[in-house]
Amino acid sequence: MQFRILLFSLLFSTLLLASGCKDNPSGNDEEEIFEINSWIHQNMELYYFWNERVPEEPNVTISTTVFFNSMLEPTDEFSYYSDDAQTLLQELNGSSFTAGFSPYFGRFSNSNNVFIVVEFSYPNSPAKEAGIERGDLIIKINGQVINTTNYLDLYYDESPTTTYTLAEYDSSQNTLVETETIELTKGELNLDPVVYSDIIEKNGTKIGYVLYARFLTGENDQFIESVDNVISDFKSAGVNELVIDLRYNPGGRITAATNFANALAPPSVTSNEEVFVRYEYNENLENYYIQNEGLDSPNLVARFSDDPNNLNLDRVYFLTTSSSASASELLINGLTPYMDVISIGTPTFGKFYGSYVLTGENANPPNNYAVVPVTLKYSNAAGFSDFRDGLAPDHAIEENILELKAVGDTTDVMLAKAIQLIAGGEEPPAKLSAPLFIKKLDDPIRLKRGNIFFE
Repeated sequence: MQFRILLFSLLFSTLLLASGCKDNPSGNDEEEIFEINSWIHQNMELYYFWNERVPEEPNVTISTTVFFNSMLEPTDEFSYYSDDAQTLLQELNGSSFTAGFSPYFGRFSNSNNVFIVVEFSYPNSPAKEAGIERGDLIIKINGQVINTTNYLDLYYDESPTTTYTLAEYDSSQNTLVETETIELTKGELNLDPVVYSDIIEKNGTKIGYVLYARFLTGENDQFIESVDNVISDFKSAGVNELVIDLRYNPGGRITAATNFANALAPPSVTSNEEVFVRYEYNENLENYYIQNEGLDSPNLVARFSDDPNNLNLDRVYFLTTSSSASASELLINGLTPYMDVISIGTPTFGKFYGSYVLTGENANPPNNYAVVPVTLKYSNAAGFSDFRDGLAPDHAIEENILELKAVGDTTDVMLAKAIQLIAGGEEPPAKLSAPLFIKKLDDPIRLKRGNIFFE
């Protein structure tokens, strides 16, 4: 089959979020394993950024997990596959089975027990309605002590009713003391990534503030509309400075990032349709786009465009941590050549790759799998990429994860620094006494859910 035919038959792709991967297709049927692995191999040959690693004639009879992992670049922690494409596509549109709060997993350095700190709870979620707020500490789920072995299984368990045991931090004893247990009902929630917005007035300056949790478009672009509505409200109110809180934003759709960028970049940039980001692929795929769509193909370059809600800003402030990844970094990096971009916090994650989600709906025979390979690398208009250590903040601020302020609290150390830079006032501390004995644990599911998805 010719490359072009394959490309169009497979490019019903939208990139998406993480799910569990089974070793074999259902039924453990050898023929089905052969078909699934052959389909995965075909996709990896065409789309994988490091496709030179994909063997021409692999052993497609082995377990799917072993087969898939054998093709990956050793440093690639982002590519994955799923045996439930439909769930992935639902998550891509913002639907997740959850209680509605964002977790930080941590432990004391002298213990294997894990605690969860609530980074924020989504409006109108079971967690929010039950009073779960930013800064709350959880030490047990369904009566089980959370530890380094079970923390992901417990948190992402799909039992509809879940109990959470809360605790308080006793700094004098350096321990967490159990306080109460709350029962929450999980469900399929449509989580609007605009978690919170406000206008802060300080010394005659109107400062817009928004906590943005993920770059999603939603069904019928409902989450694009959410962002547009907030920006429109800021514009109507005469906001002339903006703080975007991406502290806990792992990424998402390039479409959503571009929409946000169009409201932030100077009007001269958007009206001239300047380059936002450029994409690089494996040699075959890049040549295909150049030859068939030209150097200005939207698959090779994303451009700014006019936005009626453009805020006419000269500068923008971002709050970042190591959880700010993927499309969060793309937005910051893409704006940097055109305006004063000021970041506050700690370095971002350091992910400058994106993916397609390729589903088996149109495979022969059809299957319910999705393969999500790293497909592209991006750079900004100045050619900047490969920031493996993350994007360094202009103003280093570290929050104490055990003493978080409420969302939007102007004494929050990062937000306070932004306000001070914008409107003057007392200098907040450059670094809180964040305990050195706190160790953050990885969340690979959240990381994969935050992949840059390209459509």
